[in-house]
Amino acid sequence: MKQQLRRGFKSEADAYARKYRKELSLRPHDPLCPWRLAQHLEIPVDPLSAYTEIQEAVAHFMEQARESFSAVTIIDGDRRRIIHNDSHDLLRQASNIAHELGHSILGHIARPVLDKHGCRHFDVEQEDEANWLGPALLISKEAAFHIAKTKMSVVEASRVYLVSEQVITMRLNMSGARKIFTK
Repeated sequence: MKQQLRRGFKSEADAYARKYRKELSLRPHDPLCPWRLAQHLEIPVDPLSAYTEIQEAVAHFMEQARESFSAVTIIDGDRRRIIHNDSHDLLRQASNIAHELGHSILGHIARPVLDKHGCRHFDVEQEDEANWLGPALLISKEAAFHIAKTKMSVVEASRVYLVSEQVITMRLNMSGARKIFTK
């Protein structure tokens, strides 16, 4: 069940995208590598395949149920660690990691994985915010405008920014860049 984002959140997400690009000495429209941002934020990022001590579970989520697990942020006190499914293609891995970074940047609080009935906890507001901030980090509003203004194709933008064509299209549409530059 998707809900409306809180007032001002989209502008806040744009501000985070600019802030972290500036901290990484990038221009507002430059590509942002989520692995580099994680390192900057001192959040370790581990591939799922590195967890050899639980080989059976790893194999399950990297083979039979690979679409069931993208990434997770583990929180221990004030430390965070992202574990991501490295069986996904690199563009999807980038989105998965950006989504988890969104949770961390926004200070989302960890919940137990399962409730007392054995059902998975799912905080709609937190997921909606991370679903918006993750792509906004990868393709800032300025990047979307740059893509549209320079008439870069979605395929080319995907190669330049190392994100999926779906993320490029979503950000071009949601930022208004496509509409502004096709007049």
